[in-house]
Amino acid sequence: MKKAFSLIVFVFMVAGATVKAQTNFINQLQTEIEGQGIISVDQDPRLTQIADAEELIPSTIATSKATSIATESKVKQDADGPGARAAGLHQKVRGYRVQVYFGGNLRSDQTKAQQVGTKVQSQFPELRAYTSFESPHWRCRVGDFTTHEDAAAYLRKLKARGFNEAMVVKSEIYVSRDQLR
Repeated sequence: MKKAFSLIVFVFMVAGATVKAQTNFINQLQTEIEGQGIISVDQDPRLTQIADAEELIPSTIATSKATSIATESKVKQDADGPGARAAGLHQKVRGYRVQVYFGGNLRSDQTKAQQVGTKVQSQFPELRAYTSFESPHWRCRVGDFTTHEDAAAYLRKLKARGFNEAMVVKSEIYVSRDQLR
């Protein structure tokens, strides 16, 4: 009996020491080891949680109507988040958007894509603008059109306002439940 109790205590001590000794993946990378260099990692804490296979807590994203330019990932979070009902975004389906900007991979291209999206939204407030990076290009697409005809109608309006390089492209779009019926 005494041996069994001692064995159980020993197992718990080893397990406790093992748990304390475990550090997350990033801490292991940043540990200084004599004779080797140091890796410095600066990233969003949610990436560390993913690398460590921890459960993520959904983040809320505050958006204002004046600055609703969004990356695809942000829009996906909006569609899945509590603000989805208010924004009318419920499901992602195949559809069409109008691409109003297609640039390179520089920060200036990102800025230009966001500026074009803001300009389109100021002239067409009913359209959502989506700025995204698909290596190696920044692009800005607007609208969530279920038919090519609807997208083509806005394409004509956009070209009339000076967006001469605009074109209709197939894309995954966000629609409300009413649009699915």
